[in-house]
Amino acid sequence: MKTSTLAVMALVLVGCKGEPEEDPIPTLEPPAEGEGFQLSMTATVEPYTEAWICEVYPMPIDAPASVNWMKFIQTEGMHHMTLSTPSLTDSPFEHGTYNCEDLYTEMLPDQVMFYGNQGFADGEMHLPDGVAATFPTGLDILHEVHYVNPTEETIQLYSIVNAYTIPDYEVEEGIWGGQVRDEYINIPANSEHTEWTRCVMNEDIEVLFLASHFHQLGIQFDIALFDGTDAGEVFYSNTDWHDPKIVQYEPALSIEAGTGFEFTCTWQNDSDEAIEYGTSSTDEMCNLAIVHTPMSITAQCEVVDSSDGVLWEG
Repeated sequence: MKTSTLAVMALVLVGCKGEPEEDPIPTLEPPAEGEGFQLSMTATVEPYTEAWICEVYPMPIDAPASVNWMKFIQTEGMHHMTLSTPSLTDSPFEHGTYNCEDLYTEMLPDQVMFYGNQGFADGEMHLPDGVAATFPTGLDILHEVHYVNPTEETIQLYSIVNAYTIPDYEVEEGIWGGQVRDEYINIPANSEHTEWTRCVMNEDIEVLFLASHFHQLGIQFDIALFDGTDAGEVFYSNTDWHDPKIVQYEPALSIEAGTGFEFTCTWQNDSDEAIEYGTSSTDEMCNLAIVHTPMSITAQCEVVDSSDGVLWEG
């Protein structure tokens, strides 16, 4: 599932000084030969710390693969997990484990993210029949996990993803997607605060999935259709910042060029300090993610208006 970057959160790579919990890492049977492939990584996070860990390794395929659905298991409570490629050409990184913050300071513009989730310990995501994300050979995977450990125990992290493929002759359509962000957030101290952003598509699309993302001060994320002049009624609402609430639309949601979305974030800041946009869990975000057909790498939702008048150029 190819999308451009859904979220970038800079945290600290932590070591493993304590003993991890004794519960063994569960297993996920990989797809049968010729029916897909498996991607996985493990790590640990110390008590009362956050971990933002990236592992770079080769995509385990020797021929182009058309992925129609995915299944995952992971440490419950994961703030987010993403799979991307750092470059569509030559990867700038050696294979190995990294502090994600270091990688994102060097990331090339052609990074492509193709899957992400958070929160739940397991799940599945299916594309419609005949729709697939097709991956070429020779790519590197950037497997990323972010976990906040508020306990006194060292936690064993794991993220295992099965990608199930369909034969090329069954593929009728590819997918693409993107993210729209508000990077100019300013939440006053001791306040409930709302900001909104409006974007319009530069090409006609059929939306398969929408998702939201904000941090721990977030109390409501709303999405409404935007006709280029006015916003309509809210049709998507999420009040749980732990859960991105990935919604699949069947049938797909038709969005014509020149129309798009208004997305609104509301936060509750009970602290004595103003909070702004940032990459750590103590900062805030307001991100809209879109996955659509057709597979067009030039399709994007361009920001045309916002509550503070500052337009994000992604």
